[in-house]
Amino acid sequence: MLYLGDTDNLLQEHIESDKPMDKEIFGQEQKHLSKTYKRLLEMEEELERDILSLDEKAADEKNDIRDNIRFDYADIETTMETLTEIEVWNRYIDTYNVEAASLAKRLSGVKKLLESPYFAKITLQFDDSEEPESYYIGRAAISENAYEQMVIDWRSPIAEVYYNQENGPTHYTVDDREIPVDLKLRRQFNIEQDKLISYFDTNIAIEDPMLLKSLSQTHTDKMQAITATIQKEQNTVIRYPDVPVLLVEGIAGSGKTSVLLQRIAYLFYRKRKTLRPDQVCLLTLNPVFRDYIDNVLPDMGETNPLTLTWKEFLESAGLSGNLYDYDETESSSLEKIRDELQNTSTGLVNGLRGLVPELTDFTDIKQKETRVISREDILALAARYKQFPLGMRLIQIMSDELLEIAKSKMKNLDLDGNNSEGTAGSEKSEENRIENDYGGAISQIKSCRWVNASKVAKRILKTDHITEAEYLYTKLLLTGECDRNMKYVMIDEVQDYTRAQMMIFEKYFPNARFMLLGDEFQAVREGCVTFKELEEMAKEGGKSFVKLPLMTSYRSSPEITEKFSSLLPGDKKMMVSSVQRPGEKVRIKNLSSEDAYASALREIIEAFSKEEGLTAIICRDQFAVEKTAELLGSSSPDIISADAPLPASGAFLIELPLAKGLEFDNCIIADADEDSYPGDTLGRHCLYTAISRATKNLAILSLGKGAITT
Repeated sequence: MLYLGDTDNLLQEHIESDKPMDKEIFGQEQKHLSKTYKRLLEMEEELERDILSLDEKAADEKNDIRDNIRFDYADIETTMETLTEIEVWNRYIDTYNVEAASLAKRLSGVKKLLESPYFAKITLQFDDSEEPESYYIGRAAISENAYEQMVIDWRSPIAEVYYNQENGPTHYTVDDREIPVDLKLRRQFNIEQDKLISYFDTNIAIEDPMLLKSLSQTHTDKMQAITATIQKEQNTVIRYPDVPVLLVEGIAGSGKTSVLLQRIAYLFYRKRKTLRPDQVCLLTLNPVFRDYIDNVLPDMGETNPLTLTWKEFLESAGLSGNLYDYDETESSSLEKIRDELQNTSTGLVNGLRGLVPELTDFTDIKQKETRVISREDILALAARYKQFPLGMRLIQIMSDELLEIAKSKMKNLDLDGNNSEGTAGSEKSEENRIENDYGGAISQIKSCRWVNASKVAKRILKTDHITEAEYLYTKLLLTGECDRNMKYVMIDEVQDYTRAQMMIFEKYFPNARFMLLGDEFQAVREGCVTFKELEEMAKEGGKSFVKLPLMTSYRSSPEITEKFSSLLPGDKKMMVSSVQRPGEKVRIKNLSSEDAYASALREIIEAFSKEEGLTAIICRDQFAVEKTAELLGSSSPDIISADAPLPASGAFLIELPLAKGLEFDNCIIADADEDSYPGDTLGRHCLYTAISRATKNLAILSLGKGAITT
């Protein structure tokens, strides 16, 4: 395994020494920073003044509207004049709102840059006959006008040469056109507001002082953006062209989640005119993780996308989550449902009848407690289209007819017993009356809630009990329900999802491009999807599939990296490298009694409490968490539950499934015995995952025979 201390001791000494920087260069850069910062302060004042002026002007306009507009509806002509006048004023107000939003966004960008105006500088030569040009790179772009940029956004095409980390001839791409340049200088800065702390010129990648400084910072309850320290392999993922399915296979600590968030920010930047936050969905395993990452994108000036757990996804799809069995669904059952309901066109060509509708496949259509159309009538309607088996095509045809039948009935139906026939008004007002008075029945028809997907699934699978996945998949195939608005679906820790779940995501988000991130060796449950299966699924769906690796550990010390990588297969272990400086030796203790175990655990908790950052006491499951807390007694730290945020500091108990995807300065694997972590594949995966949560200090304790001893 490679790490910095082995490969470049001279550079290490340079990093840790007080070697002075070039005073002339430092002075020039400080002067440029001061000038930039002063201009940013001026821009902040100008924008605040413009916003105040716009607010005052908008208030005056609104007063004019209130004082001058006449709401006259005496006849059709005056009504139309009134509505036209209202529309004109609404357009004025909309113009103010758009301008105010633009000014507010620009002000937000300026305020972020005032915290640290930029973090890097590149000097490029476009042509030998021209002088080199310098560009300063920051979290957001700011310019005096459309042509003179003070700071360029890290996501801009030209900034790519900074992240490529190679001086000399290179290129960047604009609208699929390569722009050749010669990178003369790649300079990094450590800046606090208007003060230049240090700078560093480099064309090297891993052994990067700014990266090491960033990695050495204490970890808190919130993830931080890695914008200034994105490495070349990470940049490849972040800026990779759009593909239907992109799988990022990264070892523990390779920055998969950080890369995911940077890619979301990059997509928002590159597609700012066509991509909205509600068109990006991030699927995560638990709410703790969502709280952990919720400030990263806002710090880059972007809005967080929709973030859902599996349970929340089910609820958003109309499943309460407590009606069906929670047993793991085999993908074979979904494939059987798909063969019955989706491949009906093939069946018809081959002369196969398909599934014949039955009475239990439908429910009555009701308006409150009044039945509008009985399920017997629905079955009779289905019989009129006997050339179609039970499937989406039949349901769509029936839905259109049922809507017309219901509207026709409700024109003459009054739930209070009064005959509403002959009601005055236009056809449009009658339609509105029906929608308002009988919206429940109309909604039931449009959403296909008259289809009993549960009964259909049970009939196909020949069982009395179905899982949530089996129910939802059947519902999607029958009704065509889906989210066509979603353009990107990002799935973190994809190795912990089942093939059945992935089949549902594929069906529910038909227009989305998928970015999948994971580490097969962190699969902590049986029956999860393999990366080979993910590739097969993509190809079966006619989608191109790209897999990108991340094999460098940025999270853990070499000692911790070596410990978790020892659990990998030989070929994978040889590919793992760490960029961190050598740290503390891993503590491993096997105790023979509960008293000795509890005493050792208290001792290590106390020792780690003197270190900076969070200390996570990780247990295999909730039972082990409670048992450990009981052994510690009154000195036991708090237990983190699925719906609780991480503390800002101190120690806490957490079960492994909730710790996944998170990282902590100090970790204690409290139940590292053979019962909790057996020597089979799953046990090794779980231990690998638990150990790799630590960045600086790690202790592995066991009561009885330990799962790891060296």
